[in-house]
Amino acid sequence: MSIENILEKTYYKQAVSKMKICVTTKDNGPEAETNPHFGRCVYFMFVDTDSMQHEFVKNPYAAESQGAGVRAAQYIADQGADVLICGNPGPDAVSVMETGGIRIVKYPEMKAMEAVQKFLGTNDL
Repeated sequence: MSIENILEKTYYKQAVSKMKICVTTKDNGPEAETNPHFGRCVYFMFVDTDSMQHEFVKNPYAAESQGAGVRAAQYIADQGADVLICGNPGPDAVSVMETGGIRIVKYPEMKAMEAVQKFLGTNDL
């Protein structure tokens, strides 16, 4: 392995180890499934990739009559998320997240921790 490859892998590990990932979920348990709806998802699962500790937070904007996506996007930005794993956020929410530097990764429905592992196992950073 070349020194460039070693440095690249080291940089990748350091970048991954300092991320906070947010996943939209339907439930708040260990078998939680991802939720394809961003602004109206029931929970956000936040994962600290340095320790792989995770916590579920009830989406405070899920029942809003309008503007749920934008408010939810600002909320996850305020929580310090670097990456959002979800189905398909609306254009206004995407705009807020792009402004906040949050990367959006769209995956089909699956277990939330599987989605995190899939993301971390790719070179898709």
